[in-house]
Amino acid sequence: MNSPTRKIRSVVPNETWQLAIAFDDGAIRLFDASVAREEMGWPQLAYPQTFKHFSYSDSALTWPLLGNVTADYLYDNSAPVTQATLEHHALRLSYKNQAPTEEDATHHVYGIYLHAFSEALFAVGESIGGGHAERGGSRRMTLREWRDWPGWKEHAILSGAEWAIPIIESHIDDPEMLVDRLVREICRRAADAQ
Repeated sequence: MNSPTRKIRSVVPNETWQLAIAFDDGAIRLFDASVAREEMGWPQLAYPQTFKHFSYSDSALTWPLLGNVTADYLYDNSAPVTQATLEHHALRLSYKNQAPTEEDATHHVYGIYLHAFSEALFAVGESIGGGHAERGGSRRMTLREWRDWPGWKEHAILSGAEWAIPIIESHIDDPEMLVDRLVREICRRAADAQ
């Protein structure tokens, strides 16, 4: 049996069924879940809650409902990625419809996205009315801007991310640990959506 040659340092999913995987050699590569869907016969990876529900060690990534793939498999079946592409690698931290509100009876959604590879770590948004020419807006924020924004906790609560508040508070000065803890919790919570 061959010993693994690659080791995983971190894994961050996005909203387009890709995993940004940092390996021990410093490379960050994109793995498209369609590869495992087809090669491993795991059509369930087409569902976001299944795709995001994984854990990993340095030698493998495991989808509890499906099975695991080795670090070598992920490396060999992924592609190099540029920093410019990673800047747009977004993972939904949370979103929640608070309607009915004074602004709209059916659609008033608050959301937070995590941009793990960007200086502007958080994207916060509010969607009112939905569809074309909706009201609302969004904004990207650095960790410092987030920390200085007096409304961040309220927005987290309105977005359904009460769970993230203690994680953010305890790792606000350590961006790498903050991202790791948030991503791991998002992946753990994906099981609840199943």
